[in-house]
Amino acid sequence: MKLLKFVVFSLLLSCNSNTEALPILSYKINNLGAQENYTITYENFTNQLDTKFTTASIKDKVFISNFFFTRCPSICPPMRSELIDIAQHFENYSDFLIISHTIDPEFDSTLVLKNYAEATGITHQKWQFIRASETQTKQQAKQFMTNFRPYEDGTDYYHSSYITLVDQKKHIRGFYNSSIPKEVERLKKDIKILLN
Repeated sequence: MKLLKFVVFSLLLSCNSNTEALPILSYKINNLGAQENYTITYENFTNQLDTKFTTASIKDKVFISNFFFTRCPSICPPMRSELIDIAQHFENYSDFLIISHTIDPEFDSTLVLKNYAEATGITHQKWQFIRASETQTKQQAKQFMTNFRPYEDGTDYYHSSYITLVDQKKHIRGFYNSSIPKEVERLKKDIKILLN
């Protein structure tokens, strides 16, 4: 009987350890040197269907996010391919979402985003392409611990190829380089951990 209790206890610990192995990364260090966790929030964004996108839009969702622009000639096309693959992989999970923030709202109108979204073949419910003012988008990027700025010649932006994973409580749980296949596979495994 004692052995059975030990086995059950060990199994419970191993089930919980996976989730705990994903640290909470959305935090700041306050003036006293203590860690203060924060949650991801949204305001003043609209999606490709010209619908408001707010914090309520991510309620109880596991989601991944990235920053991109539709005319991007460099890292965005391969990142898009990886995101399509992830969307297809998790298409049957209603509590999973992809959020792509345009960093070029002047060009990426609602119509441009809608056409770009439809070309992916992924449903609007599964993949949200959102826009706001450049100022608001830069503030949002800070929540995701990233930034962006245009090239000096205006042909591209300096921006990250990383994808961010956020849990149901709106905490960042991981960063993954979309240009490295092993990182993308690790992301898929970590999404499964949070969904389960």
